[in-house]
Amino acid sequence: MKLNVKSLKDVEIGIPIIAEGVYHARIDKVGLKENNKGDGNNLVIMYRILDNSVYGYKDGKEIVNRGQVCVTRNYSMVPTPDYDPDKAMKELAVAVKHPPEDDLEDSHLLNKIVMIKVEHKEEQKDTKTGKTYPEGNDVRRVTPLPDDDTFTPPPF
Repeated sequence: MKLNVKSLKDVEIGIPIIAEGVYHARIDKVGLKENNKGDGNNLVIMYRILDNSVYGYKDGKEIVNRGQVCVTRNYSMVPTPDYDPDKAMKELAVAVKHPPEDDLEDSHLLNKIVMIKVEHKEEQKDTKTGKTYPEGNDVRRVTPLPDDDTFTPPPF
């Protein structure tokens, strides 16, 4: 007895890799996680894409979005000579329209709707650990919804 409806070669599992672009997204998860070096933490944010349809990165096929399209970004909380984590936190604060005179807390981010610029990232291999990170998407920029945006979030 046949159990599948579509050909299994046409069924993707996991989170789809979507075309680069700017999308409406909701911040669904916020948390701290120790970084790979063990010298500090990353702020890990999961953005759920809210646009009704998106397109696959490789084949350009339309993907009906039922809430399964998510992109995660790790923000290092460790300052370096070339990186200031407060600048990344300021970008997030501006994106969620948080008052600049108030400190930003994780609870201020949760469930906020923002615009995210999504880019493709190739498979990467860490030369020190030998660990391979799969191809996927990356959030390059987070901005507030424009004041004239009439987007209505879907019920997922």
